[in-house]
Amino acid sequence: MARFFFHIRVADVIDPDYEGVEIKADDCVAQAIAIARRMVAELMIHDEPLANLIFEIADAEGRLVAALPFHCCASLQ
Repeated sequence: MARFFFHIRVADVIDPDYEGVEIKADDCVAQAIAIARRMVAELMIHDEPLANLIFEIADAEGRLVAALPFHCCASLQ
């Protein structure tokens, strides 16, 4: 198990995840997609824009593992 952080970027502003989650490394992208889907649904209910929202997954050392635009997460399997 490793700790991953799921930061949210909107243009040049980052909303950092200070707690992170302990998950298997193989599950970090799937976890981000699941979280993003729930957030996308909530944002759509409130008619909020998704265009500039990006999930940035970082490992415990702060290295970027993946960047996932929210609008893409809605269609990923």
